[in-house]
Amino acid sequence: MEPAVKSRTWARNRLIRDGIYRAIHEQMRTDPSIYVLGEGAHMKVHYDAPYIEKDFRDRIITLPISEDGNTNFAVGTSLVGVKPIVDVISSDFLFRTMDSICNTAAKLSQISSFVNQPKTIVVRSEFLFGGPSSGQRVESLFTHIPGLNVVLPSNPRDARGLMKTVLTRPGVTIFFEDRMISDSETKDSDLDDGVTETIPIGKAKLRHRGDSLTIVSYAIALREVESVVEAQDVDCDLIDLRSLYPLDYETINSSVTRTGKLLIVEPDVTFAGVGAEVAADVSERSLPMLKRRVKRLGAPRTLIPVSQDLHMKMIPSRGEIAASIGELLS
Repeated sequence: MEPAVKSRTWARNRLIRDGIYRAIHEQMRTDPSIYVLGEGAHMKVHYDAPYIEKDFRDRIITLPISEDGNTNFAVGTSLVGVKPIVDVISSDFLFRTMDSICNTAAKLSQISSFVNQPKTIVVRSEFLFGGPSSGQRVESLFTHIPGLNVVLPSNPRDARGLMKTVLTRPGVTIFFEDRMISDSETKDSDLDDGVTETIPIGKAKLRHRGDSLTIVSYAIALREVESVVEAQDVDCDLIDLRSLYPLDYETINSSVTRTGKLLIVEPDVTFAGVGAEVAADVSERSLPMLKRRVKRLGAPRTLIPVSQDLHMKMIPSRGEIAASIGELLS
């Protein structure tokens, strides 16, 4: 008997993931120094990107179940010229890598005379439905660390362009994939046109143009906001951050200066998060232009429930978003 509600746990967002793997494949064809590392790396590539397995099987390295050891291994390989893409799988596993990423990789080129140039290291991780120890959003943690870039695309085109960028420039990048975005909610999914451009890190994308309100969002929250904006034809600028560090302050403040109103909608907790940084910067740079107080929506600072339905309720709902838009435009 079929369940009344189909579980979203294993309903992967294949469109965004395809964008990521296409970029990796394209760059591996032109750069022999790029390697894919991680727990179950061969299996993951086999199921999600068999063309990478076919063309570059000797550059896929499956590592043991040791997240900190694996990221340290990636740092070591970067010292001999490899550009590692190390897959940490779930975002919660990143807690086990904090020392190797934040104390070693991020600082290596600045404190070591042996490493006189920044290396290219990409750390991939996913936001999943998984309960209190397998579903936490940790993006804001890494934005605090000097030497790290943090990116989080909301659609396949951005995923493809941002991955190409981080593989063609020096630096340590935490590349998040939001698996809470379903394929049915995904926009910009046409990847069959041969588009191969890179996307600058630190440059936000204007998803909708208007003059009455600025809305800043990203990832799964951006998808919820976009649904409300399209359904109600809201006269607003909708800004998709894409890059959480560096942050595109210029685009945000330019929009707020014109609209005079700001709504921030984020999937992470509001305390000390990305939205708090946006609000603080706007209050410093554009306060005289604000006609209403800045409003923020985000997740509560609490444990993530095991239930997927309850987990989704931690993301600002379309009803909450619509009510906040109405409040600011009234």
